[in-house]
Amino acid sequence: MKKLKLLIPLAFVCGSFTVSAQSYFTAEIPDIVRYKVTEDVKYGEGAVLIDGKESMKDLVMDVYYPTSEADGPRASVILTHGGSWHRGHPRVPYVGLGSQSTTMSQYAMRYAQEGYVAFTIRYRVATDNPANAPYEGFTEDDLETDFFNTPQAIAQGNVIRAQMGLEMFTNDNVVDIMKSAVIASAEDLRTAIRHVKDASDQYNIDPEKIALAGFSAGAATSINVAYGMQEEVAAVVVNSGYPTVFNMEKLMTSAEGMPPALIFLAQNDYPVVDMEIKPFLKHLDNLGAEYDFNWIPGLGHFYPSGSTSLGSDGSQMSIEQRSLQFLNDKLRN
Repeated sequence: MKKLKLLIPLAFVCGSFTVSAQSYFTAEIPDIVRYKVTEDVKYGEGAVLIDGKESMKDLVMDVYYPTSEADGPRASVILTHGGSWHRGHPRVPYVGLGSQSTTMSQYAMRYAQEGYVAFTIRYRVATDNPANAPYEGFTEDDLETDFFNTPQAIAQGNVIRAQMGLEMFTNDNVVDIMKSAVIASAEDLRTAIRHVKDASDQYNIDPEKIALAGFSAGAATSINVAYGMQEEVAAVVVNSGYPTVFNMEKLMTSAEGMPPALIFLAQNDYPVVDMEIKPFLKHLDNLGAEYDFNWIPGLGHFYPSGSTSLGSDGSQMSIEQRSLQFLNDKLRN
């Protein structure tokens, strides 16, 4: 009788999985590795100052190719790492506040497994002493730098500069350093977009189905390029980023032609992120622009892609799942 009592509940449980409307398991066993990587592909050059003299620095990226067969050109994603415009690398995670971020390389691996060509770029940062190119598509009047003199911005920047052994930010030096670094990162991402479009046959990508994605400063750079410089892309994924230097109220006067955005903000994110993203969201609302805002409960600025996100429609899914759903919807439909 004891055996029978154990078997009946087990049969009921097994039966419940059989008739469930949603399956939590697939019998298909994928290959262990479904992508290949080409490292340090040059996508352009950027000017830097060395001992007061201008020199050109090679800009490189890693390219993740799916190994699955494709019927035609693929959709693609260009990913930009964070680091407060001072440091960072697409292959290196950030650890802090009791959590660890998913690297841009790890996102790229996942996207490539799903059939996207993924590019993880490196770009000029403040310590490179970047020299900005002549402005294209915007003027000095379109830029806003007062944010850098706020106590929140200076405090956050000095955390990084102390860790790196750099001179501390003050109201006298912060604008010059940060303005050139932020614009340089945007110039470099724009260069990457134009490179992959020009070489679309080489990469087997559709130049009209390119998304941008990034974390922190990389997310801010993606916003700056897509909405400030208004470089044409199909979608933008923002992980804890905000527009900076580029005055979006001046540059974004219509929702027409603007790419849809998927935006994530952590509950305990850095104060500067929370402070700067809210006016941007309000401006998107005023324009009637398409975006999807999602909350990451219980976490700070650094979070893994498996973290639960809460959608504005009440849905719950991981950041990775929601990002893939968004990309599939905007790039494949």
